[in-house]
Amino acid sequence: MNTLRALSAFFLAAGLLFTPTARAAMPDRYDVTWESPSADANGSMPLGNGDIALNAWIEPSGELVFYISKTDAWGDNARLLKVGRVRVAFDPPLPTETFRQTLRLRQGTLEAVFGQERETTTLRLWVDANHPVIYVKTGGNMPRTATASIELWRNEPFELPSIEVSDVQIDRSQPGGKHGPTIVEPDTLIDHLTDRIGWYHHNVKSIGPADHARTQGMTGYDRPDPLLHRTFGAVITADSAQRLDNRRLQLGPSAGHCFSIFVLTRHPSTPQQWLAAMEQTISDVQRRTFDVRRSAHERWWAAFWNRSWIDVTSRDDSTIASLIPESNFDVKIGIDRSGGSRFAGQFGRVSILDTALDDVEIAKLSQTPHDQTLSDRRGLLVSAMPQVGHTLGGSTDWTFAEGMTIEAWINAPNGGRIVDRITPGGADGFLFDTHPKNSLRLIVGRQTLVTQNVLPADRWVHVAAVVNNKTGEIKTYVNGKVAAGGGAIGGDEGLVISRAYALQRFIDACAGRGRYPIKFNGSIFTVPYPGKPGDGDYRRWGPGYWWQNTRLPYLSMCAAGDFEMMEPLMRMYVDDILPLARYRTRHYFGHGGAYYPECIHFWGDVFNETYGWTPFEEREDKLQVSGWHKWEWVSGPELVFMMFDYYDYTRDRSMLQKRLLPTADAVLRFFDEHYATDADGKLVMHPAQALETWWDCTNPMPELAGLHALIARLQALPNDLTTPEQRQFWKTLEDKLPPLPTCEVDGETALAPAEQFANKRNIENPELYAVFPFRLVSFEKDNVAMGTAALKHRGDRGNSGWRQDDIFMAYLGLADEARKNLVGRARNHHRDSRFPAFWGPNYDWIPDQDHGGVLMKALQAMLLQPDPYSEMIYLLPAWPKDWDASFRLHAPNQTTVECEFRDGRIAKLIVTPAERRKDVVVVERVP
Repeated sequence: MNTLRALSAFFLAAGLLFTPTARAAMPDRYDVTWESPSADANGSMPLGNGDIALNAWIEPSGELVFYISKTDAWGDNARLLKVGRVRVAFDPPLPTETFRQTLRLRQGTLEAVFGQERETTTLRLWVDANHPVIYVKTGGNMPRTATASIELWRNEPFELPSIEVSDVQIDRSQPGGKHGPTIVEPDTLIDHLTDRIGWYHHNVKSIGPADHARTQGMTGYDRPDPLLHRTFGAVITADSAQRLDNRRLQLGPSAGHCFSIFVLTRHPSTPQQWLAAMEQTISDVQRRTFDVRRSAHERWWAAFWNRSWIDVTSRDDSTIASLIPESNFDVKIGIDRSGGSRFAGQFGRVSILDTALDDVEIAKLSQTPHDQTLSDRRGLLVSAMPQVGHTLGGSTDWTFAEGMTIEAWINAPNGGRIVDRITPGGADGFLFDTHPKNSLRLIVGRQTLVTQNVLPADRWVHVAAVVNNKTGEIKTYVNGKVAAGGGAIGGDEGLVISRAYALQRFIDACAGRGRYPIKFNGSIFTVPYPGKPGDGDYRRWGPGYWWQNTRLPYLSMCAAGDFEMMEPLMRMYVDDILPLARYRTRHYFGHGGAYYPECIHFWGDVFNETYGWTPFEEREDKLQVSGWHKWEWVSGPELVFMMFDYYDYTRDRSMLQKRLLPTADAVLRFFDEHYATDADGKLVMHPAQALETWWDCTNPMPELAGLHALIARLQALPNDLTTPEQRQFWKTLEDKLPPLPTCEVDGETALAPAEQFANKRNIENPELYAVFPFRLVSFEKDNVAMGTAALKHRGDRGNSGWRQDDIFMAYLGLADEARKNLVGRARNHHRDSRFPAFWGPNYDWIPDQDHGGVLMKALQAMLLQPDPYSEMIYLLPAWPKDWDASFRLHAPNQTTVECEFRDGRIAKLIVTPAERRKDVVVVERVP
């Protein structure tokens, strides 16, 4: 049960402090540090400036490698491509025996230190926050030669077997594929540069609007092709550099080097025009000195981190959960649970402890003889000279509450399992082995550490693995030295979720200021997928935008104060697509308004594969053939609702008049004119569906809740911002709307997916859209019981990918449930990715932006919930009493709320502007 107290009364009771100054943001707490290099792109770190982004890693050879992405690098098949890949090598090589690589969030920079004492070299990599340029800068004491190389994989035309653009994947190489095989065109190296190197990709064909218009009957809507002649690429420069050939640029021996990689897209453009624009771009950027550019870059990131933050810690050590999944399996030595992966070598001592040893202790163990077992050590569970296939009796009771250490002497010419307690291919335990051959691998739950080619053949070697539940660190060792150090995903629950929040927000900032919205299925940080052509270009669910997925990374941006990142979403869906949506509605249905299909290309057309191939002129039903989104039209109401949040937070009247009100009018008129009314004058929304889940509906909850919500917010606008005609239309439509649908479940009245619903096909919970996103039902309202009942009786549950259970729980004030879901979500990152905020694939792809987007919004809503229908701001509405928090978040009316909650009480609260304090209500949770 929740009770609400006015803030002024709470001040007197708790003796709250009001401090006029705010603390500086401290993202350093969440920096990601690795003490070993990475084998491949799965060990990459993200960097970016909002438009240009990198997947960067340092290989055991000391060479820096990074993929370059850009938000508008659309290929002629409408796929968002990588721009290319760059390698920077050094001679003599940078030593990785002593190595430390850190993602410095405060500076938006990757920093790596090689060597030790007087022979260290520091490498820094970043994408300029204000200019389209990437920098690689090194400094040290030893002179080295540095060579930057272009590495391309689109070197020859090749056939793309499939483009995964819909729920029914179309294999274009088969006879039924309407376009036949799809050819991917190659990149072009620039061969006439003198002191620099570069490449570009130029679209010489297009599957754009002309191709889709013929199928979808849109030939009467004139528009330019957004793909044809689009050109994108990069040029690498450096002072006093020597061009070795078309692919390599070298800097002579020096203790320090600096490469600049300029990245550019032009559309439409010839290659010659693109190169001229690139030369102008380089000239424009270099008018400012390097130091001025670097200082401005650091100021941008400092301002970004200072505009909002969330730092959470747990007061009770009992909340520190083990990184090691609970299991009822016995531990096996030398084989897996099914008897496979048999160790083909010799075992010396093998020991397992239920505590985490430190680096010094591991180093000492590596000096003890391989045939000498351990004794009298704290946490020692077993130390023996085992045989392959041995099962450790009683090991099902081992809980590893503090952590775990495995240390072993092995002679492993052909390798295999060392220690195993996991389902093969699963994430329900742990394993330590030598896969692939001569490598060292540790899997703990969904976390994987792999160091390749580190085990010498036919020689005794000491290996160890450590899992520390308190710090969240996971490490492997070879002969007493760290082989791999994974990012912390365990330890203190508060640290887990607030670090996940900070890293996801960083990823959004790296990709959220470009020409087009963030791609839910990997953003611009996808990495190569084995067995798929196109290297890093592949992404599941293809090139288009799916609204229910696309919106999720954007739901947290207003509260974070990241308003500029909303611009690409509004620009595409309103400026680019609304005129087309109006035309399509009139053309298909003969009435006004506009509907937004769920799945569209960035220029607005439905995927041909979804729409179907029957000629438009032969159709009675002008809508798409695929039933997954045929009548799913909640995109429009949600888009307007999100723009309303943007307006409420910023008070941007220009956006209101130019975007919000025209889009709201088009969306509302569509529903008003598309559906008939019954004898009582109420809309009968049929045929309709409730998301992808219920395909045969009348009056579905998502659309109906959206219409109620939009009209309420529109009617609350001041009269000087609207016209009498608009207000009359809203009132007339309001009178037509039926009430939110409900049903009886086990004697309780609960929100329902629709007034009538049948034919279930997916696993969403559309009934809870009245809770979120439309916030018509929430913890402080009289109707909360209907929302709680719907949540209780929902048929589908989960806290990964696009599932919104965490958010529903927060808006219903269910702190304990939201906490459990959120912590599980924060720990659930992609098993093969080293970076701890690369989620997925879940239902989407890697890194899954829906997973991270839900995490951010849920955490914000647990701390702060502005009511979109009043001036009220609810503080700590779903916050666990044993979690401390320091945060600054934004609220409507250009308001910020900064709060420190410690030891169960508010230690500091700053509301800006001060007059908004009266609107803040502290929610006290009463057992």
